[in-house]
Amino acid sequence: MNRIMKKAAAILLAAVMIFAVPNCVCTLGHSYAAEQASAVWPLDKSFQKITTYFDPLRNETDASGYHNAIDIEADYGANIFAARAGTCISADWMDAYGNMIILYHEDLGIYTFYAHCSSVSVGAGQAVSAGMVIGHVGSTGQSSGNHLHFGICDKLLSGWPCRMYYDPLTYFTYDGTAITNPSAGAETSPACECTTDCAGRYTTENVVTYLNIRAGHSADSAALGQIPAGAMFTVTKGDGSWAHVEYNGIKGCVSMAFITKVADEPTEEGCKCSESYAGTYTTTGVSDVLNIRADHSANTKLLGTIPANATFKVTKADGSWAHVEYNGVSGCVSMDYIKKVEEETPKVTGDLNNDGKISISDAVVLQNYLLGGAPLSEVQFGLADMNSDKSVDTFDLIIMRKKLVEDLAKSA
Repeated sequence: MNRIMKKAAAILLAAVMIFAVPNCVCTLGHSYAAEQASAVWPLDKSFQKITTYFDPLRNETDASGYHNAIDIEADYGANIFAARAGTCISADWMDAYGNMIILYHEDLGIYTFYAHCSSVSVGAGQAVSAGMVIGHVGSTGQSSGNHLHFGICDKLLSGWPCRMYYDPLTYFTYDGTAITNPSAGAETSPACECTTDCAGRYTTENVVTYLNIRAGHSADSAALGQIPAGAMFTVTKGDGSWAHVEYNGIKGCVSMAFITKVADEPTEEGCKCSESYAGTYTTTGVSDVLNIRADHSANTKLLGTIPANATFKVTKADGSWAHVEYNGVSGCVSMDYIKKVEEETPKVTGDLNNDGKISISDAVVLQNYLLGGAPLSEVQFGLADMNSDKSVDTFDLIIMRKKLVEDLAKSA
């Protein structure tokens, strides 16, 4: 009875939430800014060189490897201006961000944040006006040089910026003119003389954290994104010094001093692997590790290893070599040392007597349990949770009954 009362209370709470949703939706929608809002450029107009652009993939994982703001190169001590009028939420040291200022803009329902400051000129709770000096440029925290890390988000998590993040170059217009982000892969350098002789699959070399993808053949050109250390990527052409790459949807250039080729790009006549081999596999006859190679040969570059008895995914194969994915590494392994794992037939929710279907006998078992009869096994308990709320109660029996009536109608 106590369980039923809790369930009824939950239903009433859900009803209240349904009526509250429209207000929440309006607030969130407002933060997207259907029309670009005007803002003050956060630095003196002489500082407009963007060294790292916003990466929208940050909104998919919120992993720090994807840039959640723009980095604007500027002199040490340069003034930082509030982009819009608002309220200072915090102006404190925040680890990798260094000294960071966070402002809340109630009219848009968003926060702007300004990181790596050498000093701050505002405090929590202080009202600020658009264009007001709130701090000064520095290189505090995890920073490689003097610059402003300028970002926009719609919420904070324990005081820290949190997704959803927005690109400051497209969210705002500055003095009526948008400072635009160049299209991914656009080159700022003169036409190159790269050839496809360098084309193939590569990985990073002597890179500890990540390799910058640049807009052109120069370390001074804009950074469009990063390739994590050890990641695999495609080079389409190169000149021996710089290579044109494609990684995670980003096209640009990287220095060839920090990459190494692991395989040629397969030709149409090359890899003839079939997806019919796809599935979950484990090692066999392996006492230590199974080597993951760059291609269909034990002579190609070693990319990683799979421990004995580990399970992994095979995406395709040809009977001799299989394409695998394990622990973030993609490559090939010899099929002499792997075997497919027999995958269990998925259990049917509500099938408490394990006969592959829901029947009256399952309803009897569930009803008996609810009336204080025989207990359910751990597996049965999971299958009896028809509404996936981590409990088994009268509501699950109602759902099971509905399912039985529907099945009976279909067979009539």
